[in-house]
Formats: sequence, structure tokens, C-alpha cells
Amino acid sequence: QLYKEFVRVKFSGNEEAFGNTVGLLGDYKSGNTLARDGSTVLHDFMDLGNEWQVLPSEPKLFHEVAHPQFPETCIQPEDPRGDRKRRLTESSISIEQAEHVCATLADPLSIKD
Repeated sequence: QLYKEFVRVKFSGNEEAFGNTVGLLGDYKSGNTLARDGSTVLHDFMDLGNEWQVLPSEPKLFHEVAHPQFPETCIQPEDPRGDRKRRLTESSISIEQAEHVCATLADPLSIKD
């Protein structure tokens, strides 16, 4: 599922299925975002994305090869954190009203700003 330039992936499973996994989504047990070496913790998501960029020696994930490809780095968004500050003061809707409406949504990512 896509929301703006973000991809949403939903995984279903438990420790039996994912307990030994590490990668772009982090270490299953600790939640740490680790580099390929399995021990370096990366706190910057831009560094993490570049660290886990698919290498030429790895199997292809997609049917078509598209730009950029390693050793060229990933295309960086202008603002990786996104605009997270809502401007509710500019609206006639109160925070309480907005929270009430959002709480009823089955999928909050379906909202289009």
C-alpha cells in the first residue's frame, strides 16, 4: 500500500516465524536497526536505507532494474522526517474532535491530506 512516497508493508507472524530475522525493518527481538554486520546500531534512517540497499551480488527483488543501483546511493527525500507538525490552530476543528474521528478509522494511512 502506498501513502504519498511511503510504502506500507504489513507482516503477520510471531517469534517462531521472524525470531531470527534482521534487516531493513530491524532486529525482531531487540527492535534495533542494525547494519549488515549484525552488530552496528544505526539511528539515522537515511544511513540505514543506504546500508541495506540491494547489492549486485544479491538476488533481484523486482522484475525491472531501475535507477539508482549500487554503488550509486538511494535517492534521498527532501525531508526524511516529514512535516509532522499539524496546524490545528488554523482550523475550526479541535484536537479532541480530530482525535475522535481518527480513532474510528480502520486504517489511518487511508487519509489523504
